[in-house]
Amino acid sequence: MEMLNSIREETKELHANIEKYNIANKIMDHSIKLEEYKLLLFQNYMAYKAAESEIKKFLPDYSTDKTDRLTQDLENLGITDLNFKLDFICENEAEAIGAAYVVEGSAMGGMLIGKEVKNCKSLSTLPSQFFFNGERSGMAGWNDYLKFMRSRNFSEQEISIATSKAKDTFLLFKEAFNLQLSDC
Repeated sequence: MEMLNSIREETKELHANIEKYNIANKIMDHSIKLEEYKLLLFQNYMAYKAAESEIKKFLPDYSTDKTDRLTQDLENLGITDLNFKLDFICENEAEAIGAAYVVEGSAMGGMLIGKEVKNCKSLSTLPSQFFFNGERSGMAGWNDYLKFMRSRNFSEQEISIATSKAKDTFLLFKEAFNLQLSDC
């Protein structure tokens, strides 16, 4: 658990700062507009797509459907031009582990956000959502990640590399949260 503790402690401030300015806060206070929701889905899609494809290169058993679920929601809202790409690279397993911490660790927040979507008047006409659905099943990837982390011992160097890449991954999300739909 030394790896998890290191990543959690070293990214705590960055994580909080990025969350502070995320559109998702408007879901939590029910003030979000439909166009803002579309943008939030798009921003998340771009970040998850960049990170997940790199993680899979070094963690062969890694399985996630976040990008697929975001694609479904975006397509249901008429957004199909998703060719924009953010630059993000993992160069080894330790970096993939750090990136996966951020990607899978987002599940709890996503579940809480999903529970509030249906309470937003401007989103009341949306069909059931695939990404922000509020279901506990969204935590499966995080639980698998924790099992994987508990099954291994990591060197100080691996912990350092993973922690650094977790920070980079939070910065990837920060970059994505500054995108506009017109960037596509």
